[in-house]
Amino acid sequence: MPMYRRDLCAGEISRSRKNNMDFNSINITHERMYPLPFANSSLFPMLLLSLASQKIAPKISTTFKKEYDYIVVGGGSEGSVVAERLSELPCVSVLLLEAGKTPPLVTDIPGVSRFFYNSDIDWRYKTTPQKHTGNALNNRQIFWPAGKVLGGISIYNDLIYSRGAMEIYDKWAEQGCKGWSGREVFPYFMKLEDNRDPEYLANGYHSIGGPVTITKPRYESIIKKPIFESAKMFGYKVVDPNTPKLSGFYDFQATIRNSQRCSPPKAYLVPAEYRPNLDIVTSAYVKKIKIEGKQATGVVFDYGGSEHTVKATREVIISAGTAKTPQLLMLSGIGPKNIWKNSM
Repeated sequence: MPMYRRDLCAGEISRSRKNNMDFNSINITHERMYPLPFANSSLFPMLLLSLASQKIAPKISTTFKKEYDYIVVGGGSEGSVVAERLSELPCVSVLLLEAGKTPPLVTDIPGVSRFFYNSDIDWRYKTTPQKHTGNALNNRQIFWPAGKVLGGISIYNDLIYSRGAMEIYDKWAEQGCKGWSGREVFPYFMKLEDNRDPEYLANGYHSIGGPVTITKPRYESIIKKPIFESAKMFGYKVVDPNTPKLSGFYDFQATIRNSQRCSPPKAYLVPAEYRPNLDIVTSAYVKKIKIEGKQATGVVFDYGGSEHTVKATREVIISAGTAKTPQLLMLSGIGPKNIWKNSM
C-alpha cells in the first residue's frame, strides 16, 4: 500500500454510515494543506512585520580571497550543510558559491511556497517533450521546480521531513558508496534533528538538540481523520515513515520552527555566519571547474559582471543540484565525451 501524504490537494469525505465508508457518497471539495488565501488577507502584512526580526539567511560576503582550502559550488540543502560542517574546523578555509540570491523574507511562511514556482528564485526548468505523460500540458513539457536561491528548493518546498528508505542506502553501499549504508547514515539523521514531538521521540528513531527543528504542522486537513479511520478499517496501521516500518499511513512531520520554515541556511549557515574561515557569496554563477591532471584545482565563475577564478588547495565540492551538477561536470570536460565535446 503506498504511503499517503497531506501535502496534496485533498477533499472532504461524507459518510452515510457511522462505521462503514460509502464510496458512492464521496463529495470532493478542493482544499490545500496550507490555505493560500491567507496571503491575501489583512493579517498578511502583520505576519511579514513579525518576520522582520527573524534571521532567515546568513551574512553574505561581497569580497573573497584568491585561494581557499575548500570550494563548495551550490548553496542548497547539501551545500549549506557541507560548508558549515567543514568550517567547524578553524584550520581550513571554505568558500560557498551560490548562483541565486538570498531568500526573500516571505519564503519563511510555510504556506506560500507555490507562489515561488517559476519565479526569479526558480531555475524555471521544463522537461523535454514527454512521450507517455504530460498530455494536458503545452508541448507535453512538465514544469520542474528547482531553487535558484541560497537554500535551493528547501526555501519553497512543502517542508515534509522524510529520510528515505534505509534499504536504498544499503543498495548505495553495495554498489560502492562506502559509508552510505542505512546503518552508517542513521547517526547523521539523528545528529541533525531537534524533534519537538514526544510521541516520535519515544520510538528511538529521533533525537533532540540538532540544528533542524522538526515538528507536526499545526494545520490539519479536513480529510485527515476520515482517511486514517478508513485505513484502520482495512487493517492498515499508522506508522512513522522515518523508521524501518514503511508500510502504512502516516502523519508527516515538517521542518518548522516557531511556525516558520526551518531551512538549511537558517539551521546551519546563520549560526556560522561570523566564522572568519567561511565566506558565503551569492549571485555567483560557476561556469567551469578547473582541472589539472585528475585533480580539481579551482573554479571559474561570474560575479558582479566580471569573470573570476579562485583556487582550491584541497577539494572542489559540487552540490549544484540534479540538473546543474552534471551540466557543470560536462562543461568542465567530465562525462560522456560525445556530449561534452559538442558543448564546449
